[in-house]
Amino acid sequence: MLTTTAVYALTPQGAEIARRLAAEYGGLVCVPERMAKAGEHGFGTLRECVGEGYSRFARHIFVAAAGIVVRCIAPHLQHKSTDPAVVVLDQQGRFAISLVSGHLGGANALAQDVARITGGTAVITTATDTESLPSLDMVAMEAGCAIHNTPAIKHVNGALLAGQPVTVFDPEDRLSLQTGPHAHLFTFTDTMAEAACGGAAVLVTWRDPMCMALGEQTLTLHPKVLHLGIGCRKGRSADAIESFVRKELATRMIALESVADIASVDAKADEAGLLEAAQRLGVPIQFYAADALKGIKVPNPSAAPEKAVGTRSVAEAAAIVAAGTERGAGILIQEKLKDSGTTLAVAMEIA
Repeated sequence: MLTTTAVYALTPQGAEIARRLAAEYGGLVCVPERMAKAGEHGFGTLRECVGEGYSRFARHIFVAAAGIVVRCIAPHLQHKSTDPAVVVLDQQGRFAISLVSGHLGGANALAQDVARITGGTAVITTATDTESLPSLDMVAMEAGCAIHNTPAIKHVNGALLAGQPVTVFDPEDRLSLQTGPHAHLFTFTDTMAEAACGGAAVLVTWRDPMCMALGEQTLTLHPKVLHLGIGCRKGRSADAIESFVRKELATRMIALESVADIASVDAKADEAGLLEAAQRLGVPIQFYAADALKGIKVPNPSAAPEKAVGTRSVAEAAAIVAAGTERGAGILIQEKLKDSGTTLAVAMEIA
């Protein structure tokens, strides 16, 4: 998992800036072996060092010539949705260049912060930034939405740059576009079909887009507003839980990408199958005491879980509690489903 920052330098002067930046970000200083101090990583060649650590760090800052950096990172570039942020600056700290993953990876913001630290100037070349236009990948990130189809970003951003209309389906204004300074750039609709009928568009929905015939210009964003309540029989396998959850969500056109977390009763906190299933599904899991669940009004209470774990509802009650916000309790959008050993319910946060 990408966790921290690596700061590279090739010269003694560059190393001093690298140490300063590493101290700011809690990062690792990477310099030639002859210059490395205690706690720093000394390398033989920059190319080898980058190859060994490129995927380990969320951010890479190079105090070096841009050409050298480009040649070192080129073999490791995959996609802008997964590549770490790469920023390059000169050894005097005059210019901090956002080189790779300016938006999704955060390189633009990192370059601006590096320039603040060194007293230099950030160099940002992404078109939407230079034209002072919103970039939908950044808008999505700031709103906490998962991007379903990254390739569509270029079509939506391209339409904005060309002054063409972009239709937005976001009835709850989760992107805050309707009330923001750029509202005039968009056409808002309450009909999902209208947004998906052609041309550049943005859909903000917890529904699985596989149920819709979407064009390549339709960017689908999934807000993290759903909470899965899951109960399971003791010893239930991760395979059984995972397959049941995936099947039921897909059947009901619920996007897994909109799931914020899984919730259950604390008596299940040591269920290996449930814990592994959550990991496979890529969402965190939390547990609530039976006392916190037994007072929740649910449509399908049962005597069986009350006897086993002390509450008449696990899946429905846990989902509702997990979806609660300052605005109130969560709304159950899918009542309890069950197979031979697993129960599942889905609740949504109030917008």
